[in-house]
Amino acid sequence: MAKTDSLKPTAVIVNGGAWGDEGKGKIASREAKDAKLVIRATGGANAGHTVVFNGKKLGLHLVPGGIVNPQATALIGQGVVLDPESLLKEIKDLEDAGVENVEGRLKISGRTHLVFPYHKVKDQLEEKYKDNPIGTTKRGIGPTYEDKDARVGLRVYDLLLPVKKLEAKIDVATRMLNQLFKLNGITEVDVHHLAELYHEYGKRIWQMVVNADILVDEFVKAGEKIVVEGAQAYRLDKDWGDYPDVTSSNCVTPGALIGAHLNQKDVKTTITVLKAYFSRVGEGPFPTEQLAHIKNDKVLKYEPDEAYVGDVIREAGGEYGVSTGRPRRCGWFDAVLVKSSKRALGTDYLCINHVDTLGQIGKTLGSVKVCVKYRYQRRFIDYYPDDIELTGEVPQPIYVEIDGGWDVPRDLKKYDELPEKAKFFIELVENITETPVKYIGVGPANDDLIIREDM
Repeated sequence: MAKTDSLKPTAVIVNGGAWGDEGKGKIASREAKDAKLVIRATGGANAGHTVVFNGKKLGLHLVPGGIVNPQATALIGQGVVLDPESLLKEIKDLEDAGVENVEGRLKISGRTHLVFPYHKVKDQLEEKYKDNPIGTTKRGIGPTYEDKDARVGLRVYDLLLPVKKLEAKIDVATRMLNQLFKLNGITEVDVHHLAELYHEYGKRIWQMVVNADILVDEFVKAGEKIVVEGAQAYRLDKDWGDYPDVTSSNCVTPGALIGAHLNQKDVKTTITVLKAYFSRVGEGPFPTEQLAHIKNDKVLKYEPDEAYVGDVIREAGGEYGVSTGRPRRCGWFDAVLVKSSKRALGTDYLCINHVDTLGQIGKTLGSVKVCVKYRYQRRFIDYYPDDIELTGEVPQPIYVEIDGGWDVPRDLKKYDELPEKAKFFIELVENITETPVKYIGVGPANDDLIIREDM
């Protein structure tokens, strides 16, 4: 048997480089075409990934997008928090779309923690009592991770218990919560009903439940390609991100490895995915954000000639949440933030999507911009500061402006054939971030991608 140290790393990690919604599903699906194992590692049904299968867009939240590759095994790893109801709906949607043998190829780590309806109620309650709500999706993700850390969470393995034992575990998990619900006039958790409901979920998925350590180890030892699909992104990581306006998990590369049952020796390549402009959902600092007609997560009515820059970017890119439909805050590409993400993500290559969209934005507005430096605390810096909450100051971006826009033919596959202004944009990003841009998204489909094979 080969020694662990002699095994060649085969895992490709796909992560978001900003605040999510960068198009990770696109590059993960592309990388998964020749993968044998695809893994969703962190987050829950709050993270929407869009993949295209047979010309149809599929919005996935829990199942790895690589499931559309009929040769791949797909794993929901231990770092995910799983809503069984959402999972079963996704499985049906995939089957209805014609994806082959979904249940036969989908595996779920028995250690994956479970989202219950009471987590969603608590999520709404917590947002209600905050002076500055984070703007969560209210899908119970944070409270589920809270239970995990408090050691009262329930895992997929618990669904396979007899109903009475499952009921006893739910009772322990909700005793203190029920007191909170009482104080707020909320109906207490019906422990017996939930136990019966989730026991039925267990019957439905039990054949997919595995010891994922053993499963993953088999693929690693066989030298098979593994693709890990990250959720959320660098600035949403609960340690590296814009705390407290972050998600509830470690979604940078080390966190994704834990959630995927992998270790650092398994990693071959880390791809950081971005858009050619930036967007963010929810609260928190956003240095390059542009003014838009948005209030309380809704687009206000305005005439076309009254559109702000943020409106133009949002509408050009169709920037509305996959999970919630909320309009996203939009702004220019921030190369300083991307440079700062390299240590957290261990980036080898960048993937920049929507380069075609940025060209159209430039044609509408007359120019596009790239942030290359910040002015912060009365000085210029080339990194993303970690004390914004303390200072109360959002870094002021310093831009390089590119006049006009460009058109990118949908079938373009060679970097040299990109319009000169698009190439200037790419090379400017490379120079500031000190990272090669290997993948360039030039359209909505998975194959609308330029790959610079010489890197």
